[in-house]
Amino acid sequence: MAVKFVASIKRWIGLSTDTKPTGVPVGSKFFESNTRATYVAVASIEDFGTYNKTDPSGVSRLSSDGAKIKLINGERDQDYYRTKDFGVDCFGDLTHWVDVNVTALTSNPDSAFVVWGLSNADDDFNDIDIANGSSLFLWMQRLSAATTYFFRLYDLTTGTLTSIDASVGIAVNTESFLAITRSGTTWTAEIYSSATLRTTGGGGDVDTISGTSNSTAYRYVYGLGSYNKGLAGRDISGTVSNLIINEAGASFWSKI
Repeated sequence: MAVKFVASIKRWIGLSTDTKPTGVPVGSKFFESNTRATYVAVASIEDFGTYNKTDPSGVSRLSSDGAKIKLINGERDQDYYRTKDFGVDCFGDLTHWVDVNVTALTSNPDSAFVVWGLSNADDDFNDIDIANGSSLFLWMQRLSAATTYFFRLYDLTTGTLTSIDASVGIAVNTESFLAITRSGTTWTAEIYSSATLRTTGGGGDVDTISGTSNSTAYRYVYGLGSYNKGLAGRDISGTVSNLIINEAGASFWSKI
């Protein structure tokens, strides 16, 4: 049996002078009775500088300042992605947080890129599909003219690609704050308008998309990725930042 991350959120009450518990599940809370402040346990932000980088030959589409990846004029006829290998069967049940935005796109409806994903092959998602592989990924796509984008959940199971659910439209240059969870075969993305609302918890104030996915355990996580269908003239630019992966390490306390 593969080892899986299981969150069991806990809550404490104490004084601001008390030492807060360590090694607690992400999402746990500590209430300081004397200051009335609340802290939530969050995991470390991923450093994309340590991720494997793939760009089209002779062209740089991706840049990173550590916590953020920038996609500049990404096309649908090119391979580009940032990945990290966490080891066999690392990602089963999970909770990941990530902030994403589309900053520019064409009016072509095929303008899109993957903002988060899992796989067992370090590759472009269409190449994984062609090889009859499996993966889970969330992408952003043009919705209306060049002014609106939306999110779509995809399940790829041994070469069969299924659209699970799609979000409402969001204005270009509006950052979205995502909480992505998977429990068994239930996969959900909560979409929030601020990091504060995401930390507070509850359903996404922008939208909630969810459905049934495969239960495969994965080793690679994507900070950003492509689905190369040989389609030119689909330029899209955007950012993926502040990826938090519960499986990656210990949590720390953040005031909310």
